Amino acid sequence: FKQKVTPHDDLGRPLITATDDSNPWWTLIEEAINKANGKIGKPEILSGATDARYFRQLGLTAIGFSPMTNTPFLLHDHNEFLNKAEYFKGINVYESIIEAYTSYIPPGRDGVSRDEL
Repeated sequence: FKQKVTPHDDLGRPLITATDDSNPWWTLIEEAINKANGKIGKPEILSGATDARYFRQLGLTAIGFSPMTNTPFLLHDHNEFLNKAEYFKGINVYESIIEAYTSYIPPGRDGVSRDEL
């Protein structure tokens, strides 16, 4: 199997989404996770697990995330499971992220309606 999508743009620069304060989308997700008492792990690229690479190749921000912590990594393994309490905690984290993203107004866009954004 050969990956047809390169992790670099046409100029050879890596296609990476910033995971620091320079990226407002990262800041929003970080604040939302903390607000919901979730945990944010070390950022890493899982190129084969998501379609985020296609978005990054187009120059778009792509952040993959799972709020399911304290769970064995059994993705697609035999006896894969998720603790019920962790599942419900994950729902709260996702709700917090959705609220943060849908209420975000970029700097300088105060007073602009959602239809105009």
